Amino acid sequence: MNMQLTFEDVASALSLDYECVFFVDIETNNYEMFAFRGKHQKLELKDTRDFWADTKVNMEAVVYPEDKKAFGERINRESLLKAIQDDKVFDFKYRLMIEGEPVWFQMKAVQARSQGREYLIIGVNNVDKRERERIELEKKAGKGEVFGQIVMALAERYDALYMVDLVTDHYALYKSERLFCELSVAFEGEDFFNQLQKDALTVIYKDDIPLVAAGLERESLLRELDEHGMFSLTYRLNTSTGPQYVNLVAVYADKNHVVISVTNVDAYVRREQKIREESSANYEKARRDDLTGIKNKNAYGEFETRLNQQIQSGEAPEFAIAICDVNGLKLVNDTRGHKAGDSYIRDASKLVCETFKHSPVFRVGGDEFVAILRGSDFENREKLEHNFVEKVKANSESDKVSVACGISVFDQTHDKNVSAVFERADALMYKNKITMKGGRDEIINTIIRTIGARTTI
Repeated sequence: MNMQLTFEDVASALSLDYECVFFVDIETNNYEMFAFRGKHQKLELKDTRDFWADTKVNMEAVVYPEDKKAFGERINRESLLKAIQDDKVFDFKYRLMIEGEPVWFQMKAVQARSQGREYLIIGVNNVDKRERERIELEKKAGKGEVFGQIVMALAERYDALYMVDLVTDHYALYKSERLFCELSVAFEGEDFFNQLQKDALTVIYKDDIPLVAAGLERESLLRELDEHGMFSLTYRLNTSTGPQYVNLVAVYADKNHVVISVTNVDAYVRREQKIREESSANYEKARRDDLTGIKNKNAYGEFETRLNQQIQSGEAPEFAIAICDVNGLKLVNDTRGHKAGDSYIRDASKLVCETFKHSPVFRVGGDEFVAILRGSDFENREKLEHNFVEKVKANSESDKVSVACGISVFDQTHDKNVSAVFERADALMYKNKITMKGGRDEIINTIIRTIGARTTI
């Protein structure tokens, strides 16, 4: 898989939170895995094939027997993608057998998009200590022990803890001053769910109010607890320093009581956002030509692969390929220098992009560009080609950039792949180049180059 994603700039940040990070191509199911061993040591495994098939095999081998059913139902392509579409972030806890003992892990997944392709970024970290503390909390609450003792045991973990009586809706709130010092929330109240809706108007960040109000509506919350055993929601609170992300987790203490914890996760969420942005930026950079700013040969290769898949499945759209080759670049470099040559290439790129403005354009060689004509550009290809020729003629009269061009249309009856269309366009481009240059020596040189040195992409 040619993803070319680099984690070097963010490896240290990732290693603080994750033991493993996966990048999964949603279309092909190919993936890359990064496993961290210590703060700065990274083990990188490549050439992986099918994430979902490998996950199924690993589930049978290492997932704790009692968790296999839930793991299989949630960690599969359809369920995970649907969960992300519904909630934006997928969050799941499960146990792995390590040295004969079950150990809790947490999987978190988000979806990223670049160049029209979709990717899953999946992080896995060991949460065994934290999860065992939570389970212990449930046991203590179920046994009717003093809730204040539970709060003290978890004071360093949570910013707020609610105990809600489902029979009377009476609630007690225990909170940490570090996050809630500005919030006027009562320590005790008689109607938790109604009070929650009122507090949301001032306490919750305005854009997140509908999300919180719907998620913490009484019947909705209890339904989630009955079906899944817990409820989790990440949203933003208004604070004196601006909106901050918090994570709310609700679980049954017993059949009549719910324990709700709220934790400040602002730094964690914003670090994840930064990681996604930097990863997307690195991916985008790897597919851009530094000189012209347009898509490069790597991007063309991916685009060609997708088109070939559509051709094989009989779902390819109408398209044509335009190959454009810069004339006289070597002469410009030899007589005016490479800086002038770079400017000459940029002028050629601008000419191609302005002509085929509704189509993707790629720089696939030092002096060669490819445009995939679609939509209105495909429908008006003859007019655009005429305009291109006229512009080149005008340029030649004023010593401006000169570019040869050849256009070939995809024939779904005969063309088995993109390469067939490319080769015809290439031949037409060289015919145009010979006509433009003229001269017996130039024709011979062009023929030699075409037969002896030229290869298709």
